[in-house]
Amino acid sequence: MLSDSEYDLLRRMVEKGVSKAKLDDLPSIVGLDKSAIASLSELLQSKGILKIMERREKKYSLTNRGVEALRDGLPEENLVKLVAQGVTELGRIRKELGDESGIAIGIARRNGWIMINKGSVELAKPIDVVLRELEETKSLLRNVAEKGSGDSKLLGGLIKRGLVREEEVVEKIILPAKPLEQVLEEASVEKGRLTHHDLKTGRWALVKLRKYDVSAEPPGIRLGRRHFLSEFLDMLRDLMKELGFTEAEGPLVELELYNFDLLFQPQDHPAREVHDTLWIRDPVYGRLEGLEDLVERVRRIHEKGWGYTWSTLKASKHILRSQTTSVSARIITSKPDPPIRYFSLGRVFRSDVIDASHLPEFHQLDGIMGDGSTCFRDLLGMLTEISGRLGFKVRFKPGYFPFTEPSVEGYVKLPTGKWLELFGAGMFRPEVLEMAGISYPVAAWGFGVERLAAAYYGLADIRMLYSEDMDFISNFPARRMR
Repeated sequence: MLSDSEYDLLRRMVEKGVSKAKLDDLPSIVGLDKSAIASLSELLQSKGILKIMERREKKYSLTNRGVEALRDGLPEENLVKLVAQGVTELGRIRKELGDESGIAIGIARRNGWIMINKGSVELAKPIDVVLRELEETKSLLRNVAEKGSGDSKLLGGLIKRGLVREEEVVEKIILPAKPLEQVLEEASVEKGRLTHHDLKTGRWALVKLRKYDVSAEPPGIRLGRRHFLSEFLDMLRDLMKELGFTEAEGPLVELELYNFDLLFQPQDHPAREVHDTLWIRDPVYGRLEGLEDLVERVRRIHEKGWGYTWSTLKASKHILRSQTTSVSARIITSKPDPPIRYFSLGRVFRSDVIDASHLPEFHQLDGIMGDGSTCFRDLLGMLTEISGRLGFKVRFKPGYFPFTEPSVEGYVKLPTGKWLELFGAGMFRPEVLEMAGISYPVAAWGFGVERLAAAYYGLADIRMLYSEDMDFISNFPARRMR
């Protein structure tokens, strides 16, 4: 039993008298696409009608350096020509040949073409003899350029020098496993429908109509849409702007100064390791020029509050930011006039083990608000409002964070019945405000966005937000704010 496409390929091969041909040559002979011929040949080989033989051979070609050497001369060739022209000072030769001077001198000395004495280069053989010996290498390069071949022993040296590249080429040969005329005479063809040509030529008698499964579902169509997590991030941005907040951004590669020191986390305390920080290898340190007043305030308050010698060098270390609170720290150090309402939404990085509620890279939504009368009750009210707009009833419990006091944690109930911590919040400590140089109270909070999104969409595992299952992603229902 042959498919219509298989029958067509065999028919064309018989009509063109093809008994054996390279796969690369067949498309121009039978008038079919190469990829179609390749797949049909594999099917016909599985049916014992065609054979596919592979022939492997090495082919050579010039690299860019090889092309330049053939065009402009080999480095060692240019060296001996310079010496023959009277340029014998080693320093000048190195300057003339540039980066290729080392290899040129090495090859020329190894072949006994030059001698070096007290910084002077001399020819050890007549120039015409040297050029004749060089001709073997140049001839080999020309053969590679024109024919893709050459003496394999000699080519090894040119490959090491980066003048020639070696590639293994697999060539497929297609030939019949049995007489194709006989196959066509005896074959029955399976088709989905008859054509006018089939009826006119009598070919319909050879055709077997393919059975149709009337219970089969039609092919699905995937409509384009934004990923639901991306939609959720935009939804959060719209929510915060509706509440009067302005979006702020900060760098992903941050200074410890903003990520830790300004948030009153001591440099010599285990609390510094709470976030399992990811440090940058290169450059290790950033620049603190222009921040002298800020650095001095941070030094004074850390040494007064924690009783240790504060290090400017440690504060200047680069890290992948572990919290978007670093953006909030940057905002308040700019000393904005109250009232203020800012939020930041971006990626943060921690050395966490991946599980249902932890990821090493995730998003945080950070917010700050402040004026002369902002208090802890205002903070709880704002957090209740944000949670309520997302459809959550939130519970608060006392918490601890190095940079806020009083502090609070917020929890929501998942469909599984489990309570999930969604955010931490509090009033910035007086030490933080003093380091920043502002005199009004500021309330601050940070949401783990992936946890928030999982709770919003009713997912028990935040890893599902990054699922590679296309059916899951395509069929995921869009959900709007309540």
